[in-house]
Amino acid sequence: MTVEEKIAEVMAGGAHSAAATTGVKAAVLTLGFLALAIVVVADYMTSFELRLSALYMLVMIGVAWFCGPWWGGLFAFLSAFAQVQVGLTTGTTFSEPVYFYISNGNRLFAYLVIVLLVAAVRSNHTRLQQAARIDFVTGVANSTAFYERVAVEMARHRRSKQAFSVVYLSCDYFRVVNEGLGRSEGDRVLHAIGEVVSNNLRETDVVARLGGDEFALVLPYSGETEATQVVRKLSIELEKVMVRHEWPITFSIGVGVGVFPAVPASSDHVIGFCESVMRRVKALGKNKVMVRTFDPDEIDSIRRTPLRVVR
Repeated sequence: MTVEEKIAEVMAGGAHSAAATTGVKAAVLTLGFLALAIVVVADYMTSFELRLSALYMLVMIGVAWFCGPWWGGLFAFLSAFAQVQVGLTTGTTFSEPVYFYISNGNRLFAYLVIVLLVAAVRSNHTRLQQAARIDFVTGVANSTAFYERVAVEMARHRRSKQAFSVVYLSCDYFRVVNEGLGRSEGDRVLHAIGEVVSNNLRETDVVARLGGDEFALVLPYSGETEATQVVRKLSIELEKVMVRHEWPITFSIGVGVGVFPAVPASSDHVIGFCESVMRRVKALGKNKVMVRTFDPDEIDSIRRTPLRVVR
């Protein structure tokens, strides 16, 4: 299995992600109930001579981490109940029965606290994972999320053979705003670009800021025609925003259409191809849009597919 396919399996996205999450939860719960049953049997066989609270906690921690606090709480109650039943069946070392119930009540309280702590750690972990893929200036995805999404589309293409497109977008004269009007105004420009692009894409599309004034889009199930339509629409909407705010910015856009007769060995080939298209766009001047279809033979030969100037 390639790196792209491994990343594709863990990336969240739509119904496939929801189905995968449900499958993971079902597997964890099945293993959790099985593990709990084994611990209860071992607890019964060792009686009060051996304390197995740590094993009960391991089971509920795993369930709470993968399935959430409600399931973790259920396993906490089941564990406490099982230990009470084992104690009543095999006998206890307490001088008074009330001490036995107080001890198990304390144990249940400790179990619930552990479940809540695990849930809090998991929530922070998820939040940090999401934050690591967001550009805080624009609110769109960052370069890490972009490269992961390209890998996902590569894996999807291997299965479906359907085209996808990668679009690079660069702001002309951004330095004029950033240096002449200040970084805060430059950040406003970047945020406006991210907002306009996000609002004019499908839910399955991804826009990311690669750094500086460069953005990139991943358009699943989009060939040259669909990608060109998206780019033209974005160009019009972006120009409206620039005129409205009186920002002297135009856009150079390179579109790499991933129509692959043969699947490249690595997503680096796709990214490198799109970067080369973007360099040629910039070499021809400002406010240009060009489209070019990927040819895997270019990796090992000097042959080049034609580059079409859209604007």
